[in-house]
Amino acid sequence: MENGNTKIVIVDDHKIFRDGLMLLLDKFDFASVVGEASNGEEFLELIGKELPEIVLMDINMPKMNGIEASRLALQKYPAIKIIALTSFADDEYIEQMISAGVEGYMLKRSDIEDFEKAIKRVAEGGSYFSEEIIKVITRNLYKNKEHRSVTDQYTSFTEREKQILQLICNGLNNDQIAEKVFLSTKTVEKHKSSLFQKTGTFNTVNLVIYAFKNQLVSFD
Repeated sequence: MENGNTKIVIVDDHKIFRDGLMLLLDKFDFASVVGEASNGEEFLELIGKELPEIVLMDINMPKMNGIEASRLALQKYPAIKIIALTSFADDEYIEQMISAGVEGYMLKRSDIEDFEKAIKRVAEGGSYFSEEIIKVITRNLYKNKEHRSVTDQYTSFTEREKQILQLICNGLNNDQIAEKVFLSTKTVEKHKSSLFQKTGTFNTVNLVIYAFKNQLVSFD
């Protein structure tokens, strides 16, 4: 299971789920599972030895949960990409995991195609949120007055910024966006910087969440 390109570690306190997910991921020729852990403490001990590109991280675990484990891991290894896994979507957990620095968020019951899409997008520098998670993020998080204020702000975006924002929320990285809109990667980065300034966000995931919360993009 170590012949793939993208190295993955699975962190979950249920061995049956870890075993099932490993069998699932073994079907992918672009990835390989290089380790597993049953809680956050085990994961932090393992991560220095394996240095995976992608971590599939459960949230509720004994000894140390996924929120704290993600925060500590990213402080020491900021290049690691973490995709949060959950059995059910919960507003509080979503906010905490995003604050911890995860690049993706999906339900454990997701289809194999969703896992493939999520791992590829995040490994390439994009982000991934399953449809159920997006619905939770957008549901009743802003009052109408606040939403109108943000919608008014949206009119200050250039058409190119709106286009790039949609592509960012579709999970594309800078190079993929540049190719799609026929711009240089450096120009795309400048547009992203402008979007950060106009929205008061500081990285891609926070920008995506801002757009989801305020319904500035379509989710098709």
